[in-house]
Amino acid sequence: MVRFAVAGIVALALAGPVAAKTAPTMPIQVRGIWMTDNAEGRSQCQRYLKAVRTDNGEASPNLVGSEVISAKGLHSYAEYGEGNFYAPTRITILGRQTWRVNTALGIDGPPEPKESGRAVFTLSIIGGKLVFRMESVNNKPVSGKTKRRFFRCADVPKGLSFS
Repeated sequence: MVRFAVAGIVALALAGPVAAKTAPTMPIQVRGIWMTDNAEGRSQCQRYLKAVRTDNGEASPNLVGSEVISAKGLHSYAEYGEGNFYAPTRITILGRQTWRVNTALGIDGPPEPKESGRAVFTLSIIGGKLVFRMESVNNKPVSGKTKRRFFRCADVPKGLSFS
């Protein structure tokens, strides 16, 4: 009996440390800066792209109303860079170009491990557009107009990535 216990301990020691579970990453297809799919969103995208090309470090482009999606999460932009921050905890493929994303939710900043809320939404790419549909927040179904449509404006610059 002791011999088996020692063999088990040796086997565990040789196996090395147990790998920590890493958070899932957002699908490559949905990464980018997405603007509302209307005339105002297209105008906002043009202003953003112009500001990025002529950046002199004095002004930051207006991203209010956009969805900025990087590998680590999604930031729904509000005033002054505030808004909702969604860090994926589980991503389920529902079909071709459609994912259900379970997240930790941070309001006006990235989610804190013990203080964050929870949100579940569906992301789809349909005809090159991003369709964002909120399903629930803090385990309560979301009712009303929860489906929003965006077009991809640009890649996410390194300094703007969700962290």
